[in-house]
Amino acid sequence: MGLGLAMVLILCLGLILGFMVVQAMFAARKWRDVIAAGDRDALSDVLDDAFEAWRNSRPPRGMPPSDWRALHTAAVVAADRDRCRVSLIADSDVRVVDGRRIEAGTVETVARRAVMRMAERLFYDIAHVHFQEVQVDVYTEYRTAGGASESVCLVSARVHRDAIAGTDWDGDVDEVLGGWRVLASGGDAGVDPDGAALITEAEVAAVRAAEEALRGPGRNTRP
Repeated sequence: MGLGLAMVLILCLGLILGFMVVQAMFAARKWRDVIAAGDRDALSDVLDDAFEAWRNSRPPRGMPPSDWRALHTAAVVAADRDRCRVSLIADSDVRVVDGRRIEAGTVETVARRAVMRMAERLFYDIAHVHFQEVQVDVYTEYRTAGGASESVCLVSARVHRDAIAGTDWDGDVDEVLGGWRVLASGGDAGVDPDGAALITEAEVAAVRAAEEALRGPGRNTRP
């Protein structure tokens, strides 16, 4: 009697788990379909969830704290189903060694590492999305003589998915970025990330307005 009951319970548990797996598969397919169809609200939700999960996770072993802090500042500038542009804020890699604060890496070095780490996440670590090209803009903030807060873009990098095949993401940063389109500041002036931007907020807003006008009121394709 006990063995029979145990088998029934195991069978029921297997059916429940199977149903949950199938339901999750259908839900994932629905998300992929609506995003591929151009649903920007669904894409925004997926990106928000991914970024929040990164912020709540532990840093990978060996990642400098400065790089982890930069990734925590990630904000989407603009995105569609094929392209994503993100901005970050970086600081110098300052650490305490033997009771003394030392600069283990300049803010420019941190910015380049953050570009590579962010691009890897955008290509591989976001569910239901398969970006073909990304742009990562890394800024730093400083105080002016008058006390106002200003920012300058240190690095702006664009890369297509075709260019990252076989990339050693744990390898030398300069080698990895060598095949990308990278603008890097050579002084205090910074770079202009909008000069040849992959995608802009204005472009996304214009497309969204046109889609909503064609779709009409009351349409909602989100899962």
